[in-house]
Amino acid sequence: MKTAQRLAGIEISLIRQINALATPFSVNLGIGEPNLEPDRTLRAMARRVAENGSWHYTANAGGASLRKKLCEGTPFDPKSEVCVTAGTQEALFAIFQAFLDPGDEVLVPNPGFLSYGTVARICGAVPVPYNLEPPSWTLDAAAMKFGERTKIVVVNSPSNPLGATLSREVLEAIVRRAAEAGAIVVSDEVYREIWFDEPPASMRGMGDHVIAVEGMSKSHSMTGLRIGWVFAHAELMKPIVTAHQYIATCASAFSQTLAEMVLADGEWNASWLERVRAQFREQRDAALYSIEHELGAHLDPPDGAFYAFVPVPTCDTVDFARTLATDAAVLVIPGVAFGSLGEGFVRISYAAPVEQIGTGIERIGRHLRAAGR
Repeated sequence: MKTAQRLAGIEISLIRQINALATPFSVNLGIGEPNLEPDRTLRAMARRVAENGSWHYTANAGGASLRKKLCEGTPFDPKSEVCVTAGTQEALFAIFQAFLDPGDEVLVPNPGFLSYGTVARICGAVPVPYNLEPPSWTLDAAAMKFGERTKIVVVNSPSNPLGATLSREVLEAIVRRAAEAGAIVVSDEVYREIWFDEPPASMRGMGDHVIAVEGMSKSHSMTGLRIGWVFAHAELMKPIVTAHQYIATCASAFSQTLAEMVLADGEWNASWLERVRAQFREQRDAALYSIEHELGAHLDPPDGAFYAFVPVPTCDTVDFARTLATDAAVLVIPGVAFGSLGEGFVRISYAAPVEQIGTGIERIGRHLRAAGR
């Protein structure tokens, strides 16, 4: 049987390929999943949902009470301008399905999360990279190459894999450029609650052509519960909900009710997020210390998320990452997985205990020294 043409050249991501090399002896600095465990309050919420919550379908766009809670303090109408999704990955897939035709172009960050370009290709569209320049990993919006077929521009701040954020001025400039080109802006803000010095700017509400994607996967360690949401002007939201219906019907009713309970307890939620930021700040600082002392690389502290994008002395980061996995028992993700400008870097996730971070980076340093690099 021949594979559908839409999947020609599409493989399991390099992130998953590298993580598949893990053994019981591996130190995993590759997975993009927070090392957070639910506290007693969150577990108690989950028990109440399991005992009393609905096991039935919700509306396609999500339960009315959760949508109302999500829209509090925003200009969005809970009836027509928010859709609850099965995680942010499904949200992105639904958005791309709703708006992309074969031959359309999607501007994607380079380096940037690999799903953006892959999902665009599945839709028959063409991913067109725009460069983020080291060491600050920012960009000049005026240099972005909008064309006649540019349909969507994807923005991710804080960034996976960089941990960098874009200023409000840069985000507003992107919105203006997209409006001039008649393109939609899709802002992936799944890491927006994980920051260290000041909250990153959001694109939510910056224009009628802006779609913001958010969720609890990273901030509340709910990766397996698949809960995200989309904010968009009503005209844009209608086709998104249509696509979402045929992909997932609705997000998990359990996860929706749990998310609503989290948002309803504002005092607990604020304290939880403070603890999350404090933990990742400690792990970030431990990673930066080990990176400088073991690998000889000085990095500006990432603004958010839980990734460090680290230069390494190699021209083939895929081979380097595979060798580290098999010979040094440490997992990192090759930078080229995130675009051509990622070659020469690896993504280290510091979503791990401090001791594990130190051990993993020490193994990388030992491997480099043994190889004479």
